[in-house]
Amino acid sequence: VVELDKLVANVIEELKAQGIAENTLVIAMADNGPMEETAPVGPWSIFRGGKGSFLEGGIRVTAWAWWPGVIEADTVVGDIINVSDLFTTFARLGDATKHIPTDRVIDGIDQTALLLKGDAFGRRDYNITYSGPALAAITKQQFKRHFMGDRPGLVGAGFYNLYWDPKEEHGMMQQMLWAWGNFEIMKQRHEDMIKKFPHTPPRHGEALGGIERVPE
Repeated sequence: VVELDKLVANVIEELKAQGIAENTLVIAMADNGPMEETAPVGPWSIFRGGKGSFLEGGIRVTAWAWWPGVIEADTVVGDIINVSDLFTTFARLGDATKHIPTDRVIDGIDQTALLLKGDAFGRRDYNITYSGPALAAITKQQFKRHFMGDRPGLVGAGFYNLYWDPKEEHGMMQQMLWAWGNFEIMKQRHEDMIKKFPHTPPRHGEALGGIERVPE
């Protein structure tokens, strides 16, 4: 973290030196939670799970956005942002939405409004989480349902209120019976979309292939 802090500072100082700091958005974020073996345990940790897990400890990460004159310093936002949103958001900010592919489903949501000064509300209130190829969980606002490891039957105990139980340790079957139908609809809608637009397999090729090199 100390080394990363130095490197980010170097980038920011260079942007200032080039005179383009106020026209540049800088985002630094983790790609997953910590290794479970090194994560704090017991009452000191906020979330449960780590790298590779569909629990909040594996998928909820810290992120920082820096944009002088646009993002007010010390602003804290708790809205849901998926990493796929960065693609769509950058396309909007760079006036490049015409280059967004139209022959496939684009998962990213344009979060420009969340970054613009004076508007601290995101446009995503849900997140769909996979564990490998399997649909593992769906989060809607502060509510989350586990599909992996849940008890079978009409409604299992894999419902959680992340505001009350961020570690996802106490399933709330009775209290969240009202949510069962809603989550089933979200799951079915997602699966129907996958049938219409199947997942593409991993692709392998030359690193950075297809990216045009800009002459110096």
